[in-house]
Amino acid sequence: MENETINIEKIMEEIRQGIKEQGLTADMLSFEDVPYRKSAIGGSVSEALDYISTHYYIQPYKELKGNPVKVFVKKVLRKLMKFYVEPAVFEQNDFNANAVTVIKSLAGSKSADMSSKVEAMELAHKELIIRLDKLERENAELRRALAKERG
Repeated sequence: MENETINIEKIMEEIRQGIKEQGLTADMLSFEDVPYRKSAIGGSVSEALDYISTHYYIQPYKELKGNPVKVFVKKVLRKLMKFYVEPAVFEQNDFNANAVTVIKSLAGSKSADMSSKVEAMELAHKELIIRLDKLERENAELRRALAKERG
């Protein structure tokens, strides 16, 4: 293998040139415009577990945008309310993380319990079939013995 170096600047320049040639601008598409499934409503249990596993953490603050004066005022208010907001949000995040753990363990144990119950029922079914076969043979013998006595 030859010692090849990757020129990132060259690659980025090619990408920028391609964007310019296509006439694309930054305001044409944002991440909010990209469709994706935001909730697991109406989905399966595994989809719901995946959703809550990845979305249990809550950010204490949203990104500030807009007028610089308003952003500055909001930042000052955030600093003043930080002692009140952050502990509540972090406590909620701890609760959410623990709730997700419990739900996952319940889902896992539920399937394990179900499989052990199915195994127990299959074993009981086999035992009942053996018992039924034995009783049918015994019944047939008794009918033959009864038929000999009568006949």
